[in-house]
Amino acid sequence: MYYNVLLNYKKIRSLGRKSKLTYDNVGKLIRIDKEHFGEKDNWYYIDGLIQYFKKRNDSRIIGELLSDSILKMHGFVPAVYEIVNLNNSIGLLSPNVNRENFIYESVATMHKLFPNILNQIPIDSKSITIKKILNFMKDKAANYDELEGQIIRKYIIDWFTNQLDYNIRNMVFEKNSDGDVNLARIIDSESSFGATKKGLNDDISKIWIPAIPAEDEDFRTGPYKLGEYDANLLWIILEYPEHAIPLLTEITDSNYTSIINQYKRTSFSSQIVLGDDAIDYLKRFVDKKQEEAENMKKIL
Repeated sequence: MYYNVLLNYKKIRSLGRKSKLTYDNVGKLIRIDKEHFGEKDNWYYIDGLIQYFKKRNDSRIIGELLSDSILKMHGFVPAVYEIVNLNNSIGLLSPNVNRENFIYESVATMHKLFPNILNQIPIDSKSITIKKILNFMKDKAANYDELEGQIIRKYIIDWFTNQLDYNIRNMVFEKNSDGDVNLARIIDSESSFGATKKGLNDDISKIWIPAIPAEDEDFRTGPYKLGEYDANLLWIILEYPEHAIPLLTEITDSNYTSIINQYKRTSFSSQIVLGDDAIDYLKRFVDKKQEEAENMKKIL
């Protein structure tokens, strides 16, 4: 079943006609490589900032915004989004998230973070797992223990929101001059809560198939469950309880009602409007995940 998402056009800023920035304008300023720019070339100079525009006029907008609200609740810093009308298209506008004097690489190119280490082999996207990412970073990141916690906590949030597209391209690392590596600002969380082009799909939301499996690459295609437990999350909890259990406790103790209710029909300040059926669906979704989190805490 699908639940529709409506836009409150009175609250959506119209920016008129704008011209895209070329790679020469963007690439040198934010260190985006040509291959990645070729995939995502909707860059503009708006409000004195280099900003990226993602055309969206469907429920994936709510997937992005809801996920970002939950990420912030649990200590992460996602990209900042505004729904706008740009060049007669509705979508999400976000300022560039890269900071000056930092090096940025995705999982797909993370070997480039350490150019002084010889004979590094680029990541094989078909076999990458969270375990392999952590093993790669372990002897290289100066702040590995902190980075490990970030990766594990983000993975659990992805499970909680049913994020299906945190992949090797949009999982990005940020390295400073001291050799510390951290997760960069979180981007592309739209494939969450069962959000699709057609609406919020409660069938999709019933099973979590992360773009990057936890330990076994076979978890990409199944089995997703080991008995009553999610296979990927189970491995994370058993291997990293010091990071997993505190976050699962945060999840079970948190109240997400206000985050969902801000999109009710009666909330005229929101750019998005959800019907009562969609609101009820999201509350059931969260309740079920909190119940699962409570059960998973009892494994140890």
